[in-house]
Amino acid sequence: MTNQAEQILDNVYSELCSYENLEKAFHKARRGKTLKPYVIEFETKLKENLMQLQTELIFHTYKPCPLKTFILREPKTRKISKSDFRDRVVHHAICNIIEPFYEKRFISDSFANRAGKGTINAIKRFDQFKRKASKNNTIRCYVLKADIRHYFDTVNHKFFIKILEKKIKDERLLWLIKIILENHHTSIKGKGMPLGNLTSQFFANVYLNELDQFVKHKLKAKYYIRYVDDFVIFHQSRTLLEGYKEKIDIFLKQNLDIELHPDKSKVLKLEKGIGFLGFRIFYYHKLIIKKNRRKFEKKFGIMKELYEKGKIDREKVIEKFEGWLAYNSNGNTFKYRKRITSIFNQSFPVKKEMEINSVKKHENFNNKVEICKTPFTQQRTLLLFKKGLNIKEIAEHRNLENGTIWEHIANLIENHQILLKEIIPKNKINKILLNIHSHDDRLKEIKARVNDDNISFNEINCVLSNLKGKHKNKGIYYFVEWYQKTNCYRKCYFNKNQIQECKVKLQHLAAKNPNMQYTKNDFLEFFNNYVNICVLSDKEKRRFMSWREFKQKKDFYKKSL
Repeated sequence: MTNQAEQILDNVYSELCSYENLEKAFHKARRGKTLKPYVIEFETKLKENLMQLQTELIFHTYKPCPLKTFILREPKTRKISKSDFRDRVVHHAICNIIEPFYEKRFISDSFANRAGKGTINAIKRFDQFKRKASKNNTIRCYVLKADIRHYFDTVNHKFFIKILEKKIKDERLLWLIKIILENHHTSIKGKGMPLGNLTSQFFANVYLNELDQFVKHKLKAKYYIRYVDDFVIFHQSRTLLEGYKEKIDIFLKQNLDIELHPDKSKVLKLEKGIGFLGFRIFYYHKLIIKKNRRKFEKKFGIMKELYEKGKIDREKVIEKFEGWLAYNSNGNTFKYRKRITSIFNQSFPVKKEMEINSVKKHENFNNKVEICKTPFTQQRTLLLFKKGLNIKEIAEHRNLENGTIWEHIANLIENHQILLKEIIPKNKINKILLNIHSHDDRLKEIKARVNDDNISFNEINCVLSNLKGKHKNKGIYYFVEWYQKTNCYRKCYFNKNQIQECKVKLQHLAAKNPNMQYTKNDFLEFFNNYVNICVLSDKEKRRFMSWREFKQKKDFYKKSL
């Protein structure tokens, strides 16, 4: 139990060995690996295996299996040590007990291997500190960018156990942690932790928490961020940061038996760009490090070859590609993402025998494809609009004329990325529509017919653009999404299985015809006469169901229950 007065962990080993804790640890260990053979084998005799583990832990006969090691080349060459599944259950059981206790003692700006933290939040914090330290980018700022030399290979077991002993008084728990540490063999006995283990990730934070406390409370560094063994400190004084570097190196050698990397630990000007967690971050923008971009493009080429040989399916490629796009979106990479997305369908053409297992992945990817067709400057306007800025505020923010922003808005409405009713009141829309005879009408003609000084040319242009959007040719992805919302959802609302089945068929249709363009009437003619997807009768399939009719039907159904 935890002694709150002394802030220590004592008599917690029994809780660690409890069947409930081991079962909880098993469920965490198998997360994302439920189809792995070793997980299935362990789960087949789950109670028996957990009881066996419990007995070994209670009677101190537990011995971990030898680690399996392999080399990873990406993003850099590393030796990964993999524990046996039953040992991973023990690792989770340990973390279940001690992680909540230590989590309260970690600083907020340690971002590795912690819930609610991670690389993206670390980068966001970097941006915050960058603005604060440079007084909103008005004065020169320096950054101590540092890295610990061969961190995981040089962690001293004796030093680490001494750190644990400050807070953990349960000798049995310390015995178990020592057993896990000693299972990893390095060239220097009593040093090193295996990369790849859950306990190693957690212990790495406990070990370097000593550094965090030193930097925050002894050096009083205000702007400090750490991610595993990489850390940065911001300040306006280069001399002060050089002093920090020397003091930190001395502290690490004396108290933790580790040292800063001599080549990777430097004081740099922020204006030159700081490499941090895969990005090169400047005052006003951040870019993906070229090395990471080259590595992905190399993987992209490998996936293309595998796809051509039929060794990988398109859905798996989309999953990896979306992950890369999501990571890139945290930097100023719109043009790069647009370029690489535009060549995706050329590199990975749809095959007739393609199988769709996850409709959502395809829908998300299709949205990204459509967005990348919109010019970059309009996308920037769209982003600001979604943040709640009005047209005047967007123009001021972007240093552009109001008319230019109105033109962006009209184009976005035409391409269905903004709803007309979000821009113009309904009464004005109705009045303008009454005076539009055709979507080819000129603005001056419509303005003369409207004859209202409260309605501007820009507002008329937006309504006209909305009308043009309904008549212009659009990609099949747009109509597939539209058909699902206005037909499948309303007509088959009470048959969820049928909706899901048709979703898959519609995604097949879109994936096999990615470059097809239609008007609304052309698509409906194509769908109703040449496609065998909808299971409804021909009459019911062609019938339009209004939202009012659907809502009445839905309300009636709810009342009858």
